[in-house]
Amino acid sequence: MSPQNPTSSRSLFISHKHVDKKIADLISSFITMHSGGRVTVHQSSSPWTDAPKVGRNLNKQLRETLWNTSVLILIYTSADHDWSYCMWECGVASHPQSPDTKIILFQCAGTSPAVFTEQVNVNMRDLVDIQKFTSEFLTSPDFFPGFPGAITKFKSNGQEVASAAADLFQKLEPVLPPEKIDPATEWPAYPFLQLELGFQHIDQIRKLDPKERIQKANEIIKKECLISAADKYCEQLFGVLSFSSDMSFKKLIDSWTERFPHSQSTWIQSLCNQVKAGATWNFPTTTWDIMQGFNDTIWRAPVLTRVRKIPSRQCTQFDIYFFKFDVNAEGDLININIPTSTKRKKKSKVKEKSRGEKKRGGKKKLLKSKKAGKSGKTKLKSGRKKKS
Repeated sequence: MSPQNPTSSRSLFISHKHVDKKIADLISSFITMHSGGRVTVHQSSSPWTDAPKVGRNLNKQLRETLWNTSVLILIYTSADHDWSYCMWECGVASHPQSPDTKIILFQCAGTSPAVFTEQVNVNMRDLVDIQKFTSEFLTSPDFFPGFPGAITKFKSNGQEVASAAADLFQKLEPVLPPEKIDPATEWPAYPFLQLELGFQHIDQIRKLDPKERIQKANEIIKKECLISAADKYCEQLFGVLSFSSDMSFKKLIDSWTERFPHSQSTWIQSLCNQVKAGATWNFPTTTWDIMQGFNDTIWRAPVLTRVRKIPSRQCTQFDIYFFKFDVNAEGDLININIPTSTKRKKKSKVKEKSRGEKKRGGKKKLLKSKKAGKSGKTKLKSGRKKKS
């Protein structure tokens, strides 16, 4: 690593998730107060620290700050969060060509990331660990790489260090997440399949002549789409133990067609059309073309639910779920209940009202005719009068 810039000052960067802002604020306040302002604290979520400036490119300024930071503290809470951005921050700070940076993990709950397993971490629920960190921060001459000398003249085991550690420990306790957090659980409601298509193949589809786009686009999708992810229920649906990493969509289609050679299902055409629409950044049309799985009698229809562009990998991903449909007893019709719309209800009410008026009108005419019959004036269907 490169040496620190001699004109720069001691700097400390706090990397954290937004949900852990209260913890980050306490750490920031602790560093600033006990260093007497001799350490510049960077915390993007706080307006009081040296946060990125308004109007500047956030990633560019953040990269510059991380590149030159002396110490980075990563506040780690739950494995259920997405830590990719925090890991990126650690990667920039510890780049081989950047000035020396010390990375410290503040473990607040659960386990620590695998990349930090061999590193000494600070258990923020343990007063002894916090005292060790406080002692090094305030009294160690090499705590900040490139800046020799301690920031205070306190003794490592002095009362000032013990008091500062106890104060931090006490303030952290109410804002830390639960020590034991139940892991996130999920289950798929429908079989899931993810296809992946490279940008170069999507460009081929866009450049096709409109007259031949349907047929040739589907050929490209079948041949070039790769299966990038699938759950065990999708594997069961197609009768395989697992999908290989380089398995093409065409291979999956051939496997299903071989199992059902006489099937008249058009689900393959339907799915290709949906992928083609998603690839060209259009909304797909769902036609509910159903198909049957290998190991059951359930009918399902493939539906494209999400499209994801990944420029770093030069590809687009397509999330597909196979929705279940119930059929009637004869097995030739899908049962779908269509609710009566408000508009149709209003029309039916108007019709009922008009029918009621006609009935009431008919009754009045009948009463009149009866009265007329008593007086000898009732007309017959033929038009002749009936004498009393």
